[in-house]
Amino acid sequence: MRKRLCTFCGARQEDAQALIVGDRNTAICDTCIRIADGLVKERLIPTGDMVLDNIGQLATNNPRFPGVLGLVSNAVVAIRRGRIAWAGPSERLPQGLDPLPRLDCGGRAVIPGLIDAHTHLLFGGDGSSEFVLRSRGMPAAEASARGGGDNRTASTTSMMDIDDFADGISARLSRMLDHGTTTAEAAAGYTAEHVDELDLLEVAGMVNRRHEVDLVATFDVVGFPPAPADRTSGMEILAEKVLPEVAGLGYTIRIKFGKGPFTVEEAHLLLSTAARLGSRTRIHCEDPMTNEAYGLALDTTAAVIDHCGNVDRDRARQMGAQGTAVVITPATALANRNYPPPLRDLIDLGVPVAIGTDCRPVPVLVESMPLAVSLAVLEMGLTPDQAVWSATRGGAIALGLRNRGWIAQGAVADLVVLDAPSPAYMSYRPGTNLAWKVLKNGAVVVNR
Repeated sequence: MRKRLCTFCGARQEDAQALIVGDRNTAICDTCIRIADGLVKERLIPTGDMVLDNIGQLATNNPRFPGVLGLVSNAVVAIRRGRIAWAGPSERLPQGLDPLPRLDCGGRAVIPGLIDAHTHLLFGGDGSSEFVLRSRGMPAAEASARGGGDNRTASTTSMMDIDDFADGISARLSRMLDHGTTTAEAAAGYTAEHVDELDLLEVAGMVNRRHEVDLVATFDVVGFPPAPADRTSGMEILAEKVLPEVAGLGYTIRIKFGKGPFTVEEAHLLLSTAARLGSRTRIHCEDPMTNEAYGLALDTTAAVIDHCGNVDRDRARQMGAQGTAVVITPATALANRNYPPPLRDLIDLGVPVAIGTDCRPVPVLVESMPLAVSLAVLEMGLTPDQAVWSATRGGAIALGLRNRGWIAQGAVADLVVLDAPSPAYMSYRPGTNLAWKVLKNGAVVVNR
């Protein structure tokens, strides 16, 4: 008896999971069915110029509309050339935009693309063995020593083939995109070798050119270069060689401070030097119980404090006036059993709060921004609206991206259509991927 083959790819019946036979001895295998299904969906969904209509609730983050999220009910969003052309109530849609192809959202909510404002996603390997030790009650320092900590991550990463490393980052970004992340910070920070850090950021740039998720690179200054014999020569190398090189490449510069290698005076010098070189600066606060990082940020006009801790109201008010943002990483705070910072107080005093996954091998490996949003509400006291704002507009402010994180004329058309009637469902249904459609520059890149 003649063996049946897939008419499209030639796969044999015994090699396919399923082979469906049609008229005139034609057949199609399960793999070709999936491919055909994707192609049909792509043709049915408009890309580029389009109108998203029948939106239940639209979170614009635009102050001209009411509430924290600038919510608009029964809304429409018009997109042209990858940018927002118009957004507002459906009855006010300008007539000139009527002929555009339509994407019916079926009463679903639409929010700006999620912006992951803090990651260390440039790594190889994982920290699962350390996670297991910590889960058994072993102190973090001992678990890190046994599991290898950052040294093991740096060693594993350095031994990886560049293409394999890039593929690993791309796969990580694809999982992030699948949950609605359209922009993310990209950093490493596992070694004091600045050459290694720059090499990793170069690979991130290569990935950025070919992946849908946009990456914003940060160079982490985590300690003194290994070679110097004393602190003075180490500071000279950092201030006179490393920082000018990094600044010339256009990267944001972040200084690790608190329970780390630098004194207040040294961190102040490095931040001030980076700012004079024209770099955007951030402070990686290693001690969430200190407020010294806030004085540093005010004195050096740092743009961001990562990992918020205690802060007095006077400094918070000054930070709000200065525009210094605070980035929180709820999953890491929960894993480390850190005391929740006074986030609502910060917001009330005008401090922009952003959210990040802190995607890294330890203490937990998190790639989902919706999970971080849920934890910001359930564990850190934000309201659902505040958490969504922090994961979108707050992230854009922290990364210095003026045209993202909101839905208004001229903004980049990065959007998430949630399979839910309200943005509040992102925290109300933790662990559920509600991203029904994800649009990047006006094109549908995730489709369910």
